[in-house]
Amino acid sequence: MNSPPSTLGQYQIIREIARSNDIVYEAYDPLMNRRVAIKELAMPQGASSQQQEERISRFKREAQAAGTLNHPNIMTVFSFAEDNGRTFMAMEYLDGCTLRSEIDTHGSLPLDRAVDIITQVLEGLSHAHSKGVIHRDIKPDNIQILSNGTVKITDFGIARLTFQPNLTMDGQVFGTPSYMSPEQVVGRDIDARSDLFSVGVVLYEMLAGQKPFGGDSVVTITYAIMNAEPPHPSQVSYSMWQILSRALEKSPQMRYASAEDMIKAIRDAVKSANSGVMDAAPPAAMGYGAAAYMAQGAVQPAPPPVYAYNPYQPQAYQPQAQQQQYLTTPYGVIPQQYQAGPSMPPPSAIPIYYPPPPRQPLLKPETVAFWKRVAMTFLIIGTLLVILIVCISQISRAITDDRSSGSDRAKSAEIANLPSNMPIGEKLQKYKEVLDKVTDVGTQADIRRQMASLYERQGKEALVRADIKTAEYAFSQGTDVDPRNPSLWSDRAMVLTQQVDAIQDAAYKEQLLAEAGGAWEQAARLEHDTEKSSKYGQEAARQYIQYAQNVFQQGDRSQFGDARSRLYNAKEIAGGDSELMGQITDMLQKLG
Repeated sequence: MNSPPSTLGQYQIIREIARSNDIVYEAYDPLMNRRVAIKELAMPQGASSQQQEERISRFKREAQAAGTLNHPNIMTVFSFAEDNGRTFMAMEYLDGCTLRSEIDTHGSLPLDRAVDIITQVLEGLSHAHSKGVIHRDIKPDNIQILSNGTVKITDFGIARLTFQPNLTMDGQVFGTPSYMSPEQVVGRDIDARSDLFSVGVVLYEMLAGQKPFGGDSVVTITYAIMNAEPPHPSQVSYSMWQILSRALEKSPQMRYASAEDMIKAIRDAVKSANSGVMDAAPPAAMGYGAAAYMAQGAVQPAPPPVYAYNPYQPQAYQPQAQQQQYLTTPYGVIPQQYQAGPSMPPPSAIPIYYPPPPRQPLLKPETVAFWKRVAMTFLIIGTLLVILIVCISQISRAITDDRSSGSDRAKSAEIANLPSNMPIGEKLQKYKEVLDKVTDVGTQADIRRQMASLYERQGKEALVRADIKTAEYAFSQGTDVDPRNPSLWSDRAMVLTQQVDAIQDAAYKEQLLAEAGGAWEQAARLEHDTEKSSKYGQEAARQYIQYAQNVFQQGDRSQFGDARSRLYNAKEIAGGDSELMGQITDMLQKLG
């Protein structure tokens, strides 16, 4: 397992918290002086370029889904960025434990505890649904209970954003089987009511201590979700069972229309129970004195059978149970098996089953033992050969690396002895030629730093001559060679800023403002000196504000998203300047 990085962007990594499809770290944000959680995209080895692009798109979609939401019951995402090829997002650090841990520890939860947790989950989902975000993976593992009792919904990794094109093709299924709705199981288009089905499963598990749709495989679980009715746990009251039954309806049209409707139903049920209203199922149809009436043998026509609608069965309607004969009395309808007299047919004879004799093995035990010894021999020989090949490869690589290191040192010494009066352009050409031939990583880094220093010197000499274009080119080349040099980024940003006021073309001016803001932002994030970093950050914020103003004045709504993104970055690096923060907030409101 690789050790965690020391930093990711502006964040200082403290420790690794978890690792599954992605890696989660505990980190410190020195700019905002707070503890955060960093989720880094872990790319599987051997993934094709298309698979990598899809993983990055889904990771970015997760950040967008959570980033558009601002609610006390939803985990907050602060930023999404990339650092040296590592894609990550910064999130709110959550303490406490998951609901899964709570259920595993206590089994079923008390009614008031379960209602409090599920109500907070529904309030968070209500906000998410109003913003066009469908979670698609509501389960106890993705519900965090903080130490102060607040409930947070986490992990929007497979969320559906209704305001953006769907990344999931028809027929693809994403989610956790035990908590998926029927329409999710078969890969159909889903809406907010699919999340409410998952909420019903979670509430059932909290109250009953077990899942409503059991099974020992994905096939049996999904079959139960689409066909079976969950049993009524004895500890669940009638009014709460009515809520669970409606939330777990197979057809979305039969469920609650929204999270607010389900919250209201839960609160009404709790209020009725607390007010002293009897919370029990309606009495059975048969009343006192029915047995005497049945003895009269007054058989009435059977009422029509009851049908349960399931949109995921091949037939639209199927009978719930085998039709029976009924007797109608003044006290209710009585099934035939409860009538007096021998009305039931005799049971049919059950055939006796005799198992077939055991089959003889295909191979004798002696033959099996022989082939096992042969396989073990080949395995040992193959292992020894692999070890031998690896050792030879390592020795050969060490010899090659030693030769390459000696050659690289010679080439590095070649450019170190260049005459001091050689023009900068010629020196840079020599450095490029040597850099293309050097293979040692450390030597390459030294050469790049020297080239960056030469480019910075070239750019400053051009500024003295008022040659802005040459200076911009030199600083740009310097940042390409040494992208972690804050001094070069600030020089490049300064040159771009100087050109903005002289530009009349609106589109070109927007481009320069964006580039200047980006350069100032890079300088701010790379600079270790706090005072300089704050200064660079404020300059970046000014450029981004002006860029957003130009976009707003032009009325090009296709650029509003980019402008908002840059303004959010400006809020992070503005250094707490109240005037700038006010301007940023004002522009964000204008951009919607």
